[in-house]
Amino acid sequence: MTIHYNPEIGSKGINVHVPGVSPICRIDVDGHRHGDAGRRHKHSLQTERCPDRNLPDGVIQRDDLAGCSVQEVFDAFCQAAQIRHDGTFDAPDVPQGGTS
Repeated sequence: MTIHYNPEIGSKGINVHVPGVSPICRIDVDGHRHGDAGRRHKHSLQTERCPDRNLPDGVIQRDDLAGCSVQEVFDAFCQAAQIRHDGTFDAPDVPQGGTS
């Protein structure tokens, strides 16, 4: 799992990769627009070919995550994926007046 945060535009992303397979799930929040799914969307595995094509299918809107912090996106992702995270997530600090 890799997590990306761009404080300049407030975008957040979580990618789940399987070694030797490539990505199997991705969530993008407050980043670039993805067609009808907008700036907040989730990509999911639909066929065996999806990882090779960077998950172009199975894209759904996730407007419920608009403006959420990195921690909130991580928590929502884990809950939806039924991941039990017992460790510490060291989310980036967002400067006062910045985008969360």
